[in-house]
Amino acid sequence: MYLITVVLLIFFNWGFEAKKWQILVRKIENISFIDAYQSVLVGLSLGFISPANLGDFAGRLMKLKSKNRSEGIGLVLLGNGIQFYVSILFGAIAYVVVLSTKDSKIDQIIFIGVILTLILGVMVFTFRGKITAFFTNFQMVKKYENHLKALSEFDLADFKDIFLWAVLRYLTFSLQFVLVLIVFQVPLPFLQLWAISCLVLLFKTIIPPINFVTDLGVREFSALHFFNLYSVNNTSVFTATFFLWLLNILFPVIIGGFLFLKSKL
Repeated sequence: MYLITVVLLIFFNWGFEAKKWQILVRKIENISFIDAYQSVLVGLSLGFISPANLGDFAGRLMKLKSKNRSEGIGLVLLGNGIQFYVSILFGAIAYVVVLSTKDSKIDQIIFIGVILTLILGVMVFTFRGKITAFFTNFQMVKKYENHLKALSEFDLADFKDIFLWAVLRYLTFSLQFVLVLIVFQVPLPFLQLWAISCLVLLFKTIIPPINFVTDLGVREFSALHFFNLYSVNNTSVFTATFFLWLLNILFPVIIGGFLFLKSKL
């Protein structure tokens, strides 16, 4: 039953991401949810085989009209930034859960960094207009001004809407992580499993992947680090994280690759 739920949540996970992309891009162009979903999967597939996930931009912009693709780059960055902030937020909550039972100096230092990042995010949002105006005064940034033009049209209501879908997506894949850990018999209470899952996702977020191999490596290393605080069997943790990667990343990548090839035929 747990495995069936995990598999079904794959489609919700990327569906929420597609909805978020559809909302973001409506400032420059209206696209259907199906087109948004296909763009997300193609972007995932191209990002999988490109350095630093750069193919994600090309995939997401594929369904847009040529004249709008330049502004679409800024929208991809905004969507990723909001998802990054959500991961930082839940990572901070998870740190409170873990640090309340464990005394780890390194993790305490990281927790302080996470809190400072959250504060910085609020400041950037509050003063986004002034910050954008300041940086566009520099010649090096000014040539990319068109990429950021659509961002000025977002108000607080838009950000709340996008933030909501980002949270729903985060809760979906963190729940997937917990369910897979339960399937592979990692013997911890639900709250601890969820907290450690959030910390693993936090490390995956703050350490940018060079390629799919390093992405998987960060996931595995951080999972082993945090679960070792609870003396959990490493084999179960490794198997669970790798299995989730196969389901949640590799499977959608294959579908996205098929969609990309189909669009080129």
